Amino acid sequence: MAVDLLPARTILVVDDELPVRLALTRVLGEAGYSVLGTDSGREALELFEKHPIDLVISDHHMPEMSGIDLLKLVRVRHPHVVRIILTGDKDPELTFRSINEGEVYRFIKKPWDNTMLRVTIYFAFETIQLEEENRRLVAALRRQMNFLKDLERDFPYLAALTRDEDAQLLLAEADLVQTSGS
Repeated sequence: MAVDLLPARTILVVDDELPVRLALTRVLGEAGYSVLGTDSGREALELFEKHPIDLVISDHHMPEMSGIDLLKLVRVRHPHVVRIILTGDKDPELTFRSINEGEVYRFIKKPWDNTMLRVTIYFAFETIQLEEENRRLVAALRRQMNFLKDLERDFPYLAALTRDEDAQLLLAEADLVQTSGS
């Protein structure tokens, strides 16, 4: 019996070209990711309301809403979702706009290399995992700091004792440094 130790990793692919969506779904599905697909930005935003999505790959040139516009909305509404833009456009201005406006993680050119795509997605999920761990640790640290503040408020003499002990340790270290330096 195999036990899946990794959390579900869901990718949303947004591209108005069905063959592109199918190819990305196949490559990423074979790599073990859960993949959702849609052909429009509007439908993509609806899927965010129905499914937990960790990463979105969006084509830039689509009817109704460009990929950059979609990723800007995703950044505002779902800031922890990693955003990747996919395009065949050779305009370097698009790269700068997608990075600056959509704060994309990566910019992938069509046609893509499947191996490089899988590596990019792997590292994107590594980034997600590190950011989640960082948020968890910061939250734990805040809880501990609040607990210490409550202790100091409720038992002020303990804080004074701790400061006295710290001061005595510092003085002892200073004396040791002076005697070894003479």
